Amino acid sequence: MRSFVNLHVRTNDAGAVGTLAEELRTPGLTAYVAPANGWFSLYDEALEADEDHKRLLAALLRASRLGLAAAFMVLEDEALFWALAENGELRYSSEAGPEGGTRRGEPAGLDPAALAAAEAGEPKTASVRALAQMLGIEPDHAVIGFGDLLEMDEESELPEQVWIFEDEGPAGPQLFTERPYLEEEHAGG
Repeated sequence: MRSFVNLHVRTNDAGAVGTLAEELRTPGLTAYVAPANGWFSLYDEALEADEDHKRLLAALLRASRLGLAAAFMVLEDEALFWALAENGELRYSSEAGPEGGTRRGEPAGLDPAALAAAEAGEPKTASVRALAQMLGIEPDHAVIGFGDLLEMDEESELPEQVWIFEDEGPAGPQLFTERPYLEEEHAGG
């Protein structure tokens, strides 16, 4: 069963997306950004670990100050939460799961029948693929999360166009100049 969280923003300002990734990223944790088709897909370790609608919506609203933004959360491939925002305001949100669903707002520019069909899709990864395609987001970018990119990173399979945001390590190797035990061990020899 698949679970993942991701955030997407359509903008021409790549620098602002980098700043956004740093602002959203929790210190000590990692975020990845993948650009494609005018959209920047953000995968944040903390957002995925929390699986918190409110925190995801807050991140979505921040991202929407850069342009049209979309967020997807799939839990165990059975529940889908997704939302659209623009200019810092929520335009549409939908939650669909085994117990039913709720919708708020109007997704301007999207065919209501196609939208309803996409949201009802099973498994929910199929729903996300259809929704992403309707928005112009790379479907493959919409159906993965932080864990998927972390695995790709660990296996050295990340594509070159993925940006990684994490805490900076030491500036360089540490030099230990005062190590008396070395002098004792090598004295006279």
